[in-house]
Amino acid sequence: MVSDSRDGEYIARCGHVFGNKVLRGSSSKGSAKATRSALRLLKKNETIAITPDGPRGPAHKLQSGVLWLSSLAAAPILPFHIEVNRHWRFKSWDGQKLPQPFSTIHVSVGEPYFTDREILQATPDSVVNEFEQIMMNNTNQAREHAGQPLI
Repeated sequence: MVSDSRDGEYIARCGHVFGNKVLRGSSSKGSAKATRSALRLLKKNETIAITPDGPRGPAHKLQSGVLWLSSLAAAPILPFHIEVNRHWRFKSWDGQKLPQPFSTIHVSVGEPYFTDREILQATPDSVVNEFEQIMMNNTNQAREHAGQPLI
């Protein structure tokens, strides 16, 4: 799922190049359509990827939609982060990066995280904080291997 913005277009094109289906939408634009499409795919046991900090950020702050989607579909969330040792940084709210030629790419994949709908309904902030910490640990693992400063 990629934001329906100009920045998101670059990510969507990259996704298509690698043979991925790309859902366009975010919490601020096209959310209902994108959510229904994502839920249909998850219920068919397809894999989807979502940038969990949303289309406007703040960066590295988990938006709860990914947790709700996971709980509705009874699908696990797999923390995934890519980091490079050399890159150019865009002047965007999230500091999107473009790898420089011949840079080394580091990928970190965490353990599957299962969201319990009842616990999410009862204590949404604690579930968001718990998964956000898991996500940041995974991000920092990739950053450490790439020689980048930790967040």
